[in-house]
Amino acid sequence: MRNVVGSLLAVLGAAATLVSPWQPWYDGRHGSTFKFWEVFGTGVTGSRSGIMDSVFLVFLVMAVIAVAGVLVRSRALVGFAGVVALGFTILWMVRQGQAAGELTISSNSRGLGSGVANAFGGGLLMIIGALVMTSRPKEVVEVDRTDAKTTTAPTSNAIPTNPPTPSAPAPPVAPPAERKGTERLSKQEREMLGLDQDTPSPRKQQD
Repeated sequence: MRNVVGSLLAVLGAAATLVSPWQPWYDGRHGSTFKFWEVFGTGVTGSRSGIMDSVFLVFLVMAVIAVAGVLVRSRALVGFAGVVALGFTILWMVRQGQAAGELTISSNSRGLGSGVANAFGGGLLMIIGALVMTSRPKEVVEVDRTDAKTTTAPTSNAIPTNPPTPSAPAPPVAPPAERKGTERLSKQEREMLGLDQDTPSPRKQQD
């Protein structure tokens, strides 16, 4: 709701500033005949200007900025347009007062006219609209950490410079062969039977 009200105020203010140059500004003279750059230089003079070098150009640019700010919901753009429009109007009144030696409100087509009032009010409306507007909401991204999966380090496809040499297979171990015949006898039994010629049997030693 605030954004709707603020946008409406800003658009109305921009429209008021655009209409103001086609209305009397001072002594019945329309604002579209005042050169805008005289405000920043020599001061307001009696020389008339074209449309695109008059105060209308300033309000046209500010109105475009204000409408763009409403479309993108930028309070900064709308506020900037309002401050420039209001500041330019105040500065013009100061320079006009210096040039005329006085600054009076319109009376019998003399003094400040309705155009200045619309420009002043339009700038205020844009500033108020910027204050009432709401900025564009920021997008908040929520990360669900419960479903997060652990990432594995990527495997490298590079070939190692010193690849490991394959080890030679161990030779098969042959099962122990069964002893046949006298091979099954122990050493002591062989000595008793005199099978070992080098070792004398116990009977021969007794003889």
